Amino acid sequence: MELIGQKIVLEREIISHIQIYLMNLLNTQDVVYNVDGEVVNEVNASPYCKTLHFVSERRDLCQCYSRELSKSTIHYKKQFEDVCPGGLTVLSMPISLDEHTVVGAHSVVISNTPRSKFSVYDIASQFNIDVHILWDAVKKTPLVPKPILKIAREQAISATELMSRVLTRIYTLKQSEASMAEKYHSIEEIFKSHNISK
Repeated sequence: MELIGQKIVLEREIISHIQIYLMNLLNTQDVVYNVDGEVVNEVNASPYCKTLHFVSERRDLCQCYSRELSKSTIHYKKQFEDVCPGGLTVLSMPISLDEHTVVGAHSVVISNTPRSKFSVYDIASQFNIDVHILWDAVKKTPLVPKPILKIAREQAISATELMSRVLTRIYTLKQSEASMAEKYHSIEEIFKSHNISK
């Protein structure tokens, strides 16, 4: 089922429900990318991430980092885990139709915000944001207990597998519908030509 140069339309409505379920556990950030690196859907439940994305003068740091990590995930067809410029652990996993066909990437923040004042000062400086605003965002972002983070990591992997299965089913159904429509059109053409010859 290897698709070369073909972009599969990821079903945003279906994906967003899976993302929201996951964010109810984590309250962090979840982004799904299409195979060409476009954002399909983003769920941002973290005041910390929202502050870096919308208040910071260097919001491009997060967006570029996340997009590049997703591109690596898609290109190498495997998951990557790394620390983003905001000091958070991001897990990026391929969304696949099969082992050869990656159609997107699912990136999830699976850690708590940095709580060290030194870390927050460094990040505020890097993002060119007032440290008091960022520290306030850190305090507004609830801590997730470590056992829940471990479970949420497993749930992120399961959620990506679920996205892959659902999208595979949708793609297969659409292919079947297209094939049936083509056969119907061919039969219709035979009947038309038969009627004309009479």
